[in-house]
Amino acid sequence: MPRGGKLTIETSRVDIDERCAKTQIGVQPGSYVLLAVTDTGIGMEAETLKHIFEPFFTTKEQGKGTGLGLSTVYGIVKQSGGNIWLL
Repeated sequence: MPRGGKLTIETSRVDIDERCAKTQIGVQPGSYVLLAVTDTGIGMEAETLKHIFEPFFTTKEQGKGTGLGLSTVYGIVKQSGGNIWLL
C-alpha cells in the first residue's frame, strides 16, 4: 500500500454447503478454515487481477520484487487441498 492503509488478517471456521460450493470452481462442500486478508489500499486494476497468481508477475519496478509471492501462496494452498480467490 504505497499510500499507507490498514491490513487486516482474520481466521474463522466455515461450513460450505452444496449451493455455495457450486459458486466456486473446485470447491467441495465441507468444513474449512478461512484465512481472509483485506486492506484499505488503493486496489488493483482488472488487468492486474487477471495475472495476480502467475509466477514472476509483479507490479514493482525491476529489482524490487521477484513476483513469486502470490504464486507460491497459490501453490501451497492448492497442494494442501485448499482454495484461494480474490474478491
